[in-house]
Amino acid sequence: MKTNTPSDYKSMANDYTNGNGHYTNYQLIAQLLQVGDFTSGTSPTLAEVGELIKRTEDFIDEFTRDSWRPIFVENEYHDFEFQDYRWAIYQYRDYVGQIRLHHESLRKVIRLEAWQGSSWKELASATASVTVSDYTNITNITLQLPNSGTTYTLTGGTSAAQWNETYGNKTAAQELAYLINETYPSKTSSLTGATATKRLSGSADTVAKYFYATVDTEDETKVIISSLLLGDDGSNCTVTVSGSGLSKTDFTDNEDMARLNSYWTMQETGDIYFRSNYPYTFKHSIRISYIAGNIRVPAVITDAATKLVGCELIQSDDSTMLIGDASSNIDLKSKMDTWRTQAMEELQFKKRLLYYLDAG
Repeated sequence: MKTNTPSDYKSMANDYTNGNGHYTNYQLIAQLLQVGDFTSGTSPTLAEVGELIKRTEDFIDEFTRDSWRPIFVENEYHDFEFQDYRWAIYQYRDYVGQIRLHHESLRKVIRLEAWQGSSWKELASATASVTVSDYTNITNITLQLPNSGTTYTLTGGTSAAQWNETYGNKTAAQELAYLINETYPSKTSSLTGATATKRLSGSADTVAKYFYATVDTEDETKVIISSLLLGDDGSNCTVTVSGSGLSKTDFTDNEDMARLNSYWTMQETGDIYFRSNYPYTFKHSIRISYIAGNIRVPAVITDAATKLVGCELIQSDDSTMLIGDASSNIDLKSKMDTWRTQAMEELQFKKRLLYYLDAG
């Protein structure tokens, strides 16, 4: 797997509001257009350029059927097909079964659960849980990084920086998961009237950078909180609850990934191999949440993203931005058409192909 080249785009300050995307940034776009930097006082503003970058990056992902950004996948189900040990040994294989994820370029397994007939067995990361037993007696939850590190206090309330505990135990649990993940509360917004993405304010590093939460499918009042730290490092995180309506379990090391342990992975292809027969049943017996996405951004992707955003800006320019063509040998429309053609040609290089095999 290629991990690095001198031409890769290496900016890590990903913040769309400030014009910094995963594939390009406002400075590269300004240089392409030969204009001054975008600010809060220009038209378009820096935030508006960031929004164009975000939409363009999504277009690139959809067009290429690939991604160079982190993708969070939650509760993806797979069937487990057992392969007899004798057959495996005959074929020189050291595993009894495997699954292939829907996305390649696996970055981290957040949760890997195997159905044991009556319960799920967790095989990945470090997890804790918070259970809402009485939504009327909730105060807050505090998550802390290892070695007495940064703390995140999650308070019940109705603002976008809080989790709404007004409507019931299950709604409160789902709201807590949205706040930890800092995502839009799509399942609860029709009840709570929320109009913005959940985001914990006042923290330099967001809580979603270090933790990921899912609501337990077997008990919708319970929130499973997984550490995003490498391996089992998250077992040293802590969780505390305040209020008689909350209970918790501490972070526990579930990590069992190694060639000689329960399972091992091929990150590039998204394959997971099970060394022993963990799943109890065949159908839908594996449930996994993970982060996927290529770890490097090739220069062609950055170039394509920059040109496509530049085309959007030229197309929407209404003379409020200084994109002039009076002194240029190429008019703006020709530039736009040329950039778009070049960008689409570059994306074709990275477009993934789908193959359908006919058993007949």
